[in-house]
Amino acid sequence: MMKRFLCGAMATALVVAGLSVGSVDASAATKVPKAKYTFKLNKASKKVVAVTRKGDDKSKFTAKNVKKNGFEGCGVLPKANKKIKLKYKGKALYLDRSSSYGAELKGVKLGKGSWTVSFWVKPDTTLGDFMPMFFTGNNITNPAKTKWISITKGGSSWPAGGAVPTIWSHNVKKASKGKVTSEEFPWYGYQNEDGEWQGASDTAKAVGVNPGKWTQDTVEYGTKGEDGYVKSYHGWTYVNGQLFGNGAIAHNTMSNSNKFFLGMNCWDAPFKGSFKKVQFWKKALSTKQVLANYKKTK
Repeated sequence: MMKRFLCGAMATALVVAGLSVGSVDASAATKVPKAKYTFKLNKASKKVVAVTRKGDDKSKFTAKNVKKNGFEGCGVLPKANKKIKLKYKGKALYLDRSSSYGAELKGVKLGKGSWTVSFWVKPDTTLGDFMPMFFTGNNITNPAKTKWISITKGGSSWPAGGAVPTIWSHNVKKASKGKVTSEEFPWYGYQNEDGEWQGASDTAKAVGVNPGKWTQDTVEYGTKGEDGYVKSYHGWTYVNGQLFGNGAIAHNTMSNSNKFFLGMNCWDAPFKGSFKKVQFWKKALSTKQVLANYKKTK
């Protein structure tokens, strides 16, 4: 964690808005808009490529070393590696972490407005702190311009540290001569039906992504006024079609120049497990549409 801070992700200014709501019953007639981009991940595709970080050593990412030391690298952008052949098992993309790699989704352009991403994930092991399931950003390794979003697991010392998933994001608002003078670094995790944050002691109730089980995660960013939400730019997380948490997402983290990764970011231990059916929309879906999409794709 400290090494991440030393790489340019420094202070934080948390912006909070919005209200949580309980689950909403979706009608079978609810129409789900066609996704702008869909990656089925059931077989090899030129739009899904293996990526590695230069200088990574696979020996660092054994279960024992990750638990003891965490990731020792810092700020290395994953790049395509033709020597790595992505594996597909059970009609799903399988990242085995044997060569410290992840996958990049090519050709996705979501602009700067509202968006939604949904994917199915099945980890082999319990997620380590900050281990990424989904990661996107632009100027990611430039300390004076970095903007990114990570769908991950919060650190065990965080107030919502027991939550899976946690949405962590970063935006440098101002920088002078390479030094950051203003930035956003918000995160949010799990909230119960009363809108209360749940911490590590509530892990059994809060965890939504478990080893060996398929789970659909849906995260969206945009403006919503229905269902009790405050109308403002905000993020919402759903697990298996049900609202899991909501909170601030840093501004300007999405653009047409963003890179999109599964199972790897620029800092932490790679993810080990499977992914299938990744979908992107250039809009924030309604609560009913999220649930309908889960029922349609499960």
